[in-house]
Amino acid sequence: MKNLLLICMLLCGTFLYAQKIELKGKVTDNNKKPVESATIYLSSKKDSTLIDYTITDIKGIFSMPIKKIEEPTFMTISYLGFEDFSQDFESLKESIDLGTITLNPGSDVLDELVITTDGPPVRVKKDTLEFNASAFKVRPDATVKELLEQLPGVEVDQAGKVKHNGVEVTNIIVNGKPFFSEDGKVIMENIPAEIINKVQITNFKSKEEKLSGAQSNGETKTINLTIDDDKNKGLFGRIIAGYGTDDRYESSLLFNYFKGDFKISVLGSSNNINSQGFSTDEIMDNMSGGRNSYSSWSSDGSFSVNGMDFGGQQGISQTDMLGLNYSDTWGKNNNVNGNYLFREVENRNKNKSRIENLLPENRYITESESELRSKSTKHTFNYEVEIAIDSLTTLSIIPKLERGISSSRTNGFSVTRNESGELLNESTNDNFTSGDTYNFQNQLLLSRRFKRKGRSLSFTFTNDNSNNQTEQLRNSANYFYQTQLPDDIRNQNILSSNHTDRYALNVVYREPIGSKQTLTLSATNTWRNEFQGRSTFDWNENADNFSDYNDLLSFSNNLKGYRLDPSIGYQLTGEKFYFSAGAGTAINNYDVASYYNGTNFLNQRTDLLPSIRTYGNYRIGKSTSISLNYSYREESPMMNQLLEYEDLSNPLFISKGNKDLQTTQRHNLYLNFNNYDWQTRSGYYVFAGGTFNSRGITSSTIFDENYVGYSTYINIENTYDYWLGINYNKGFQITDKDKLTVAAGIEFNNGLDKGVQNGVLYSTNRSSIQPELSLTFDFNKKLIIKPNYSYEIVNNSFDNFIIDKSNFFKHNAGLMITSYMPKNVVFGSDIMYEYNSSLSSDFRKDFLLWNASLGYNFFNERFLAKVKIYDILNQNQSVRRSVSPTNISDVQNTILKQYVMFSVTYKLEKFAGKKKSRYGFDEE
Repeated sequence: MKNLLLICMLLCGTFLYAQKIELKGKVTDNNKKPVESATIYLSSKKDSTLIDYTITDIKGIFSMPIKKIEEPTFMTISYLGFEDFSQDFESLKESIDLGTITLNPGSDVLDELVITTDGPPVRVKKDTLEFNASAFKVRPDATVKELLEQLPGVEVDQAGKVKHNGVEVTNIIVNGKPFFSEDGKVIMENIPAEIINKVQITNFKSKEEKLSGAQSNGETKTINLTIDDDKNKGLFGRIIAGYGTDDRYESSLLFNYFKGDFKISVLGSSNNINSQGFSTDEIMDNMSGGRNSYSSWSSDGSFSVNGMDFGGQQGISQTDMLGLNYSDTWGKNNNVNGNYLFREVENRNKNKSRIENLLPENRYITESESELRSKSTKHTFNYEVEIAIDSLTTLSIIPKLERGISSSRTNGFSVTRNESGELLNESTNDNFTSGDTYNFQNQLLLSRRFKRKGRSLSFTFTNDNSNNQTEQLRNSANYFYQTQLPDDIRNQNILSSNHTDRYALNVVYREPIGSKQTLTLSATNTWRNEFQGRSTFDWNENADNFSDYNDLLSFSNNLKGYRLDPSIGYQLTGEKFYFSAGAGTAINNYDVASYYNGTNFLNQRTDLLPSIRTYGNYRIGKSTSISLNYSYREESPMMNQLLEYEDLSNPLFISKGNKDLQTTQRHNLYLNFNNYDWQTRSGYYVFAGGTFNSRGITSSTIFDENYVGYSTYINIENTYDYWLGINYNKGFQITDKDKLTVAAGIEFNNGLDKGVQNGVLYSTNRSSIQPELSLTFDFNKKLIIKPNYSYEIVNNSFDNFIIDKSNFFKHNAGLMITSYMPKNVVFGSDIMYEYNSSLSSDFRKDFLLWNASLGYNFFNERFLAKVKIYDILNQNQSVRRSVSPTNISDVQNTILKQYVMFSVTYKLEKFAGKKKSRYGFDEE
């Protein structure tokens, strides 16, 4: 661990203190007044490639540290309403002081509001970094994702997560409005890059912060994509239809119509290849898992749109989806956005598992197999309207409605043996379950800004009302062999009801203290009513129906109460730093009432829950910063942890709550340092963080001779998790048109868990280290080769258990090839190899997954015919080993196997303006 910290410190020092020269000067207008926030950028004279940039400060002064350059370059100074200033340099080998530079007013200030030139590649507007999209080279027909990958400091990983200079981007919008979801995954895969005018990166703000004009802390980022004025009227879309061997099929539809502020989009999909359905990747279409991310148990291609999960189930799924998105401006200042999403999924899966359960003095093995068939349907409706009552007052209304219907059939068996192989217990089950869920959420926000800058008052009312009804027909048998305990045979009809009503009122007042400081006062009052009920009826042979009420397997639980959460906050904003601190103590007053087997239980509690939060970041340079976040929080136990009766629903594991549980106490710390050097196209970021639970909640379990567990909850002290890592990225220009990008990283994780088994306190310490390396060879956007490799070592040590340790390692290697040669031909090949040393002898330890695709564009590239092969070598498997504090489990599920598919794609694109090509790309 010490060696890893030393390496990180050396790397930070090396990059921070590398010797550089600088360009500096002062910018004024013709009245000798300084020009603040003028953009100064240095470009290569050969191909206009952006080398570096900076902006002027409040005094009009700028300083641009750069490395020595032998080639001709030119510097441009740009500011809205003034003519650009430009100066050429044959070479830059030493620092240059340009003195005072005077900008001349433009002949017509309005000229810059008309698109007559490409403009500067980058502008900095205090808290916003703005890129001119036309200055970055992407291939024809590229998506927004490919455009983002070209921007300095922006990373897009295989799962579609975006970071800018190491800071996560959580919000991607178009012209200031969401497009289906704010995480931007639908945007990145489906909107063409050529219609984008500007890419604006700024600090993420909540809805309340946006409307009140409050400063955000910069912990995460937002990307806003603006569309060219001449492209903001038109339509584009894509239709895919494919059929293959084993009756595999896929189809998807994307249709978008834009006209100024009015936008309407339709998304649809139907497939049985485990696809989330909204991806229209040109190479692999909807082939599950994404490109080169086929990890057999975690990279399943799932994602979420406004709370609706897509993909991610075990087994094989048939999915039908339909989505509709609408946004517009009503009147002058009233913004409207809404969407509807429908999904129906039929899933089937066979599961096989082997679980080694660890105890202080021995262990026991449970082997099980099960089969599942399920069907679920879900409707989700989201709506948002923003009404400007006047220039300082805004009303926002955001309702969300969900309705779901589900059914499932499961059957299986399990066998448990001790270390000697003696049979302890076995069970069989055959269950049918149907469910009906309903959820309504709403946010009503009224925000008022005052004439004094920074002063604001907002009221937010939220409600969350949900209702879940399920019915289960259960037929199970459990047999015990080590004692005279009678067998447990059940033939039952179980009716369950769960509903939650939660209402909250939040008030926030901000008062500026001078020009850089703000005091924030807030209070939230939350009322809640939660109910859990179960009625169990045994089969009556005489009546030939389920009419015998089972008191031992029926109950009703209710939680009622309110929570008052006042807090005070302080924010300090400087030119290069931001600091915030907040503290409060919540008063959580609630009653947990239960009725079980003719007895009433009541637990009345009042918990005081203090919390502290501090955050600070310091911008060392325009793309170098460090941030630190610390928080402390106490929380109340959950309702099921406080229940005072034994839950007998699982005959092999009987649980009971603990009414005397204390609150949990958690400390969180996160540190981030990031740096990006525009001139060398290299960047890195170091991250570290952890959680320390000074008081937590865990289980205490005692096992009888049949290894039936009797468990309750207890408080435990001093458990933790922490992590540390560094990622590095550097681009190399091989030729004028070809480049190499190297990405490397290493991450270390460590954690300590505790619990009690058979009256003995145990602890489990787990640690892992994972280095990884990936290369991207980009040959003029026509041939892209991406090899990658990672190696992970996992060590688990146990105290007061039958075993002392469980260690293993994993290899992951991949190769992704994409070719756009010859003309009109599109080829893709994805290879992934995985080896897991931890798997037991019952499972294969490695596999090689190879997918390939070959397509041809015709009819002016409007049509694409394609043949794809999934799992060419027929080796794909789904086996997972997981190590918890109390067991080691190997699990295997049904997985999609080899198939061949032929598909046709039709691309629709029609805009009011002319098609704009990216400079520097050679179109044939």
